[in-house]
Amino acid sequence: MKAIIPGCLVLLAVILAYSARPSPPQAARPAAANRRSFRIVFGERQDETREYSGSLALSEGQVAGLTPWRFLGNDQIQGASGWKLALKRGVFEVQPDKPRSLAAGGAYQNVIPAGVVATVEAPETARVEVRTAQGNFAFPLRDVQPGGLSFLGGDVTVEPAATAERISPPETGEQQDYPSIAVTRAGVVWLAWQGYSDGGEHIYARHSTPSGWSETLRLTGQRGDLYRTAVGEDGKGRIWVVWSERRGPDWNLYARRYDGREWSPAAPLTTGSSPNLSQRLVADRRGRLHLVWIGHQNGESRVFHRSLDGDNWSAPVEVSGASAWAPDAAADSQGNLYVAWDSYQSGNYDIFLRRITAAGTPDPIQQVTHSQAFQAHASVAVDAQDRVWVAWDESGANWGKDWNHEDPWRSTTLYADRSIRVAVLEQGRWKQPAGLEGAIPPRYRRYWQLPRLAFGAPPGASSGPPASTSGLPASASSGLPAGSPAGPPSAPGRLWMMLQCRTSTANNRADYWSSNGRWEYFYTSYEGDHWSPLVPIPQSNTRNEGATSLAVGPDNRVWLAWTTDNRPLGVPVPGGAGTAGSGGIPPSPMKYEVWAAALGREAPPASARLEAFVEPPMPGSPVHPNEAADVARLRAYRSGDRRILRGDFHRHTEISSDGAGDGSVEDYFRYMIDVAAMDTGIISDHNAGNDVEYTWWRTEKAIDLYHVPGRFIPLFGYERSVNYPNGHRNIVFDHRGVRTLPISPAENKGALNSGPILYPYLRQNRGIAMEHSLATGQGTDWRDNDPEVEPLVEIYQGYHAAYEYEGGPRAETQNFLVNIHGGYQPSGFYWNALQKGYKLGVQSSSDHVSTHCSYTMIYSPSTERRDMVESMRRRHAYGATDNILLDFRTEDGHRMGDAFEAKAPPRFLVKVRGTDRITRVEIIRNGEFVFTTEPNAATTEFTYVDNKPRHGAESWYYVRVAQIDRNLAWSSPIWVKLGE
Repeated sequence: MKAIIPGCLVLLAVILAYSARPSPPQAARPAAANRRSFRIVFGERQDETREYSGSLALSEGQVAGLTPWRFLGNDQIQGASGWKLALKRGVFEVQPDKPRSLAAGGAYQNVIPAGVVATVEAPETARVEVRTAQGNFAFPLRDVQPGGLSFLGGDVTVEPAATAERISPPETGEQQDYPSIAVTRAGVVWLAWQGYSDGGEHIYARHSTPSGWSETLRLTGQRGDLYRTAVGEDGKGRIWVVWSERRGPDWNLYARRYDGREWSPAAPLTTGSSPNLSQRLVADRRGRLHLVWIGHQNGESRVFHRSLDGDNWSAPVEVSGASAWAPDAAADSQGNLYVAWDSYQSGNYDIFLRRITAAGTPDPIQQVTHSQAFQAHASVAVDAQDRVWVAWDESGANWGKDWNHEDPWRSTTLYADRSIRVAVLEQGRWKQPAGLEGAIPPRYRRYWQLPRLAFGAPPGASSGPPASTSGLPASASSGLPAGSPAGPPSAPGRLWMMLQCRTSTANNRADYWSSNGRWEYFYTSYEGDHWSPLVPIPQSNTRNEGATSLAVGPDNRVWLAWTTDNRPLGVPVPGGAGTAGSGGIPPSPMKYEVWAAALGREAPPASARLEAFVEPPMPGSPVHPNEAADVARLRAYRSGDRRILRGDFHRHTEISSDGAGDGSVEDYFRYMIDVAAMDTGIISDHNAGNDVEYTWWRTEKAIDLYHVPGRFIPLFGYERSVNYPNGHRNIVFDHRGVRTLPISPAENKGALNSGPILYPYLRQNRGIAMEHSLATGQGTDWRDNDPEVEPLVEIYQGYHAAYEYEGGPRAETQNFLVNIHGGYQPSGFYWNALQKGYKLGVQSSSDHVSTHCSYTMIYSPSTERRDMVESMRRRHAYGATDNILLDFRTEDGHRMGDAFEAKAPPRFLVKVRGTDRITRVEIIRNGEFVFTTEPNAATTEFTYVDNKPRHGAESWYYVRVAQIDRNLAWSSPIWVKLGE
């Protein structure tokens, strides 16, 4: 890693003179006494649609507000304390439902539980009376505890909920995201976040005052490419806000510092080694501020650390070794820092921990987990006894390796399931607390993930040296922001966990494909021998990603910050309106906001009961033991001046409305960079999230963010999903900034052809398109073609089938259907396009769910994006189901994809390097098999000359390779026109 500039940031020569420009002041209001929230859920039994309109009243105090949860159709809040609600039946997943087979079709129709979140200002002695159309019930406010109360025969529950308050101002109209939170030693709560609008982002900050929240400060001078925030307090009481920003090609960390009077200009904390991201700030009790983040060296991601002691940042130190992700850190009472992360260095994701001593010396790395399971997203916290607690996500073995419908058992898809484990380092030995399963409601137990840990402080513990008078005045801590819970602070030493659950989807299918996903946040605490039942966090419906932050104040109160996207449930109901998006789900409006809440409990925790940490057996054996050598061989191979670049140009994330089973954007990059070791590809979500600007921006920014020079060079694009007969196409660009092309109802119905609409757009923006799912209801009857902008088609799709010709290897027939893509349309097979004279090369990609079975191999002169796209435009590509090397060219220098005229039949050169024994290599000319060899070896090469050429006409030739393990490869054709 290049040297990072040390010293006081305000003296740096590279300082950029940003100024803090506050938005208009926000009206502050006094903190309300005895404010708390609870959620009333109707329809828990899910046995009947019922009318549950009603109201609530208090014997003491007042109702501060009601918030709907899963309201549909005509449901609405009425006045200050009433609601109109009728339970509905819809396409709605209940987690215990048995997955439906593909042959069964359709989806479950279930009664959808719904309810209200009530926020009240009342003493614990208050009695709550609830009246509904199905009956009335009442309860003392003090009885609302984790686990909930049950009424009306178990069809209604009442459970506590966090009292949430929106932090980001709504009037800006921005998409506000990626919050971070810190509490100073004086008790001031600081939040930072980023806001997007008009093609760029700003960084914002806000803090608590005795009378409410401060005005919102804008910390950036002009909009830019920004990613995540971190906020913390240094030993002099100064506030630091750190973010990742792209300037030119590089992503570096930048910071501003507030001394209580003014903000310093923005200055870099890293230089080079791009990208630098996933930063976290941690303060220790000796007054030092620690920064950990992901940087890169030689194309490999690594965790780095710096600390601020006084006014000087230490030199950066690498902590992790290669292939590291998602660092977190926490300090103990002695000033030692514990850094946790996950890494793919063992061939699967494991959790690692390293102590950096108070003197700054790194101890040896400890590998916490050793199984073949997917273990990632570590969170770390240190308790009053200096025990180190680490929590992480888990999923199955061989995560991201070979999965398709023909062989679904060897590996784990990117989002098959998620759960959380916790381990504790006590006096050099790893132990574990009770499992978390009992705290998870049964209907959420398939996907619970992304833990964040925090400890309340022990009695009498010092939170560090006193804050400098240069920071915020101590009076700022005499009150809490409006809307924070009053009452006693959380008990000392209590362990808190915030986590995310997938709470609903529209279906529950055996192949993990899922649509209309919703994720929400919850919290729990460890009670000595068990975890308390999950408590919901209102206003937390969001994407599949952990945009969360936790912080603990000197009063032991734990603060949470998170992002919500405000999407309604979106389940079609009788009489409802809305245009169906991909997967038949109506598009939902999206507005990201930042919210926060504070947690408080009276009862002190019991002593934690721990036992020896044990990893359960994880069956599974390596799917490709020689994969590293196979990839290295492909990367080293040269055909003239061309190298092979491996990619996947049809992969979804949860951004797609039918992508709830595909994992997050981060999962996508983990798979592409580490598991499949791809060189390039696109995120192909449906119109980048139904033409929503912010999801398009997030996708394109992620492509730039995870561009690792010399290692992974992703391209820009999306899937344009138009029904048969026009067909779905994947769109690819070599540059950023091209908005999606909307689809009209007439085009989607086939009343208008896509070609005249799409092809000018591609020409204008140097783009290309590739038809996929060819012989299906997502395919085409080949009504359009333009070889300049539509050069390739998807000959094989890992999620579905091959589309070479009817009855070909891995292809469907009328009597053999995979039942995925909405019907069988044999006019879309690849040979039909070639017979029409279209010049179309081939590639192979994944689509939904499937992993590690589809490879687009591009012969390109370089790793420059423009060269890659131009090579695809010239059809210099082939498709494969494994890392098979295939070179098909002529002796006089024409390669696959080329079209030329010749006076005599050319000599074709074929070279194959398999990943298993090659059983058959065939040459196809104009739909006929004109040559076959059966090498029964791992490699073969030969020369072929057509001894029965067609003179005076153009012929197309391509090569197909088959291995003993059923893996295949197809070259793009070479077109030859022979003279008479």
